[in-house]
Amino acid sequence: MAVVTVLKGANSGSTHELVGERIVVGRNETCGIQINVAAVSREHAVIKKIQGKYYIEDLKSRNGTWVNNNEVKSRLQLKNNDQIKICDTVLVFADGVAHVEDEGEDDSSTVEASINQSSREAIETQPAEKLAMLLDISSELSQTFDLPQLLPKIVDSLFAVFRQADRAFIILSEDNKLIPRVAKTRRPDDEQPKFSRKIVTKCIETGQSLLSADAMNDGKFDVSQSIADYRIRSMMCVPLISRSAGQAFGVIQLDTQDRFKKFQEPDLKLLLSVAGQAAVALENARMHETIVARAGLERDLKIATQVQKSFLPKRMPQIPGYEFHAHYESAQEVGGDYYDFIPLINNRLGVMCGDVAGKGVPAALLMAKVSSEARYCALTEPSWTDVVGKLNEAMQEAGMLDRFVTLGACLLDTTTNKVTCVNAGHMPPLIYRKSKGTIEEAISRDIAGLPLGIAEGIPYESADFDLQPGDVTLIVTDGVTEAQNKLEKEFGMDGINEALKSGPMTPKAMVDRLAAAVKRFSEGRKPHDDVTIVGFGRL
Repeated sequence: MAVVTVLKGANSGSTHELVGERIVVGRNETCGIQINVAAVSREHAVIKKIQGKYYIEDLKSRNGTWVNNNEVKSRLQLKNNDQIKICDTVLVFADGVAHVEDEGEDDSSTVEASINQSSREAIETQPAEKLAMLLDISSELSQTFDLPQLLPKIVDSLFAVFRQADRAFIILSEDNKLIPRVAKTRRPDDEQPKFSRKIVTKCIETGQSLLSADAMNDGKFDVSQSIADYRIRSMMCVPLISRSAGQAFGVIQLDTQDRFKKFQEPDLKLLLSVAGQAAVALENARMHETIVARAGLERDLKIATQVQKSFLPKRMPQIPGYEFHAHYESAQEVGGDYYDFIPLINNRLGVMCGDVAGKGVPAALLMAKVSSEARYCALTEPSWTDVVGKLNEAMQEAGMLDRFVTLGACLLDTTTNKVTCVNAGHMPPLIYRKSKGTIEEAISRDIAGLPLGIAEGIPYESADFDLQPGDVTLIVTDGVTEAQNKLEKEFGMDGINEALKSGPMTPKAMVDRLAAAVKRFSEGRKPHDDVTIVGFGRL
C-alpha cells in the first residue's frame, strides 16, 4: 500500500497509509492527513488514486503545494520518493512497490572508501530529501548541548533517510574503551544490537571511512567472529574527527542484515557530512561542560540576562482610557521570546509579541535583532502589512537559514479604538468581550501568514477589530499553550479558559492570573519554553 511519511514539520516521522480513492491533506480534523499548522489551508491539497496510480492536486490553497520544488498547478502523478512540500511541512511519497537492486550484481563486492571530510562535496550531491534531513540535523546540533537527548534523534533521522539500515550506532572512544552512546535497531522489538569492535577499531585507528557490500565475506576484516555472529551484511562506518587534534575519537556506523540491502558511495558521502556536524557538536558540548564549570560563567550569564532584558520595555505605556501589562519568563538564563510597545504618530501604538525558534543564546541574539528591526520598520513603513513584510525581508537578509520567528503584530488606534492585526505564523490574539463575558480568538486563523524568515516576498494580510469599554486583548507565545505538567499534558486553550474564567477582567489581572496558572501547572518540571503574555484593553 502507498504511504506518505512526514520528513519535516509537525509530527515528523509519522506515516500515513493512503486508504481510499481520495485523501485530503489540510488543517481540518476531518482530513485524511492533518497538518495542524496555521499557514496550511483547511483543505490544502488532495491525493487521488486513479487506476492504481496516485495523483496530487492543489485545492486552491493560500500558500500552494510543491512536489520536488515545483509548484503543483494541475493534477500531477506522484512517483516513488517524490517530496511533497506544504508550507514548512515536507512529506515523502512511497508507492508501496519494492524496488530491488539488479540481482546480477556481485553482492560480495567490497568498496573501502577514504573520502575527504568535505561537507561541501556531500551537500552538492544529495537529493532534496536527504538535504532536508542534513539541514534538520545541523539545526538540531546547533541548538543544544544536551547530546544524550539529541544523539538518539540523529539516529532516528538516519533511519528515515537510509531505509536499508537495520541498525545504527554512535560509538565514542573514551579512556581507550569503546563506549556506544547510541545503539538502536529499526524495529523496537529487536534485541539490543551489538557492534563489531573489529570494524570500529579499524575506522578509528585509520581515521578512514569504511563501506562494504558484504562485511561477512570481506577479507579486509579477516572475517571476525563478531561480524558473523551479528549478521552484518552491508555497512558504513565513518569516523568522528576532532578539529583540534585531527584524530578520530569515535564513529557513526549503519549496517544491514539483508543481503539485498546495500549502501552505496553517495550514502557514505551523506553520512560523512552528518559525522562532521556531530563531531563539532560533541566537541562543543565538551567545551560547554568545561565552561559551565568555571566560576565566571554565572556572572557572564547574569550579564547576558541583563542585556537581553534591556531590549524589553522598561515600563508600560500610559494612555488615558487604556491599560497595558506584560509578563516575560525565559526557560533558560536568556530566551527567545520578544514583546514591545512602539509609540507611533496620530495616537497609534504598535504592540508586538514574537517567538524565536529555539532557546538559549542563539535565540536571544536573534530576538535582539527582531527588537531593533521591528521598531525601525514600524516607524518607516506606510501600512501595518508593509511593516511585517519588511521585517520578514530583514530576517531573510540576516541569513538565519535554520531559524524563524513567529509574530503577532497589533496596531492600536486609541482615537478610533480600532486594532489592526497581522499574524506571521503566531497564535491569533485572544479577546475578552465584556458585553458577552466570553474569550475568543480576535481574528480568523485563515489570515495567518508564514513565520518571519521562512521565505522571501511573502504577502501578509491584516484584520481589524474594535475594542469596547472593558474589552481586553491578550497575545501569548506557545510557551503558554505548550507548557507541560508532570504527566506531559499540555496547558492548552483549556488551561487558558480555566485560568481566566473568574476574577477581575483587566489586562493586569488577566495577565498575572494566567502567568500564575501556567507556573502552577508546570510545577516540578523543567521549563519547556519561554513564556510571554501581553495584554491591553479599554478601561
